[in-house]
Amino acid sequence: MSENKLVYICSPYAGDVQKNVEFAKAACRYAMEQNCTPVAVHLLYPQFLDDNDPAQREAGLCMGHRVLEACDELWLCGSRISTGMAMELKEAEKLGIPVREISAEQIQGGFAMEKKYGVWAMRSASSVCGAAQSWCKHGGKPIEFDTMEQSESYAKQLNESCYSPNVHYAAKEMEPELNQSSGFSMRM
Repeated sequence: MSENKLVYICSPYAGDVQKNVEFAKAACRYAMEQNCTPVAVHLLYPQFLDDNDPAQREAGLCMGHRVLEACDELWLCGSRISTGMAMELKEAEKLGIPVREISAEQIQGGFAMEKKYGVWAMRSASSVCGAAQSWCKHGGKPIEFDTMEQSESYAKQLNESCYSPNVHYAAKEMEPELNQSSGFSMRM
């Protein structure tokens, strides 16, 4: 076993918050299994800060950078780099803190990442209601497909039956969903 390093977990938060939180927890578990002490400020600060409030978001980023100063390494988790993550990477480089890239495959260990596809609905700014984007939903949840072809076929059907020139549908890969398959669990 290696020494017990304090590692800063750098992974997405915004977007699909629930899935991103699960991914961050899995990254923390992975770090713990590597005999490291993980710090994931994006699991802590949203408990008392509003990420949608620019002033509170900025405060959270500043506090996160302060925590980063104490860490031995920054672990860049997954393949997607959000705006906040890019700022954390820049800060780590400025501080001379080593950055280690950790793939989703490494993190998942006892987890399976399900690849799902959906249909993204886009309303243009010329619509009376203004521009908007969202997953096509049924029963309040995004409609999921197992293959891109299924998603493309559904998007094509929607586009052909759509009566508004201001709405367009497109097939899109959804964020991976973590499904725990091991018996190991830890409440955080």
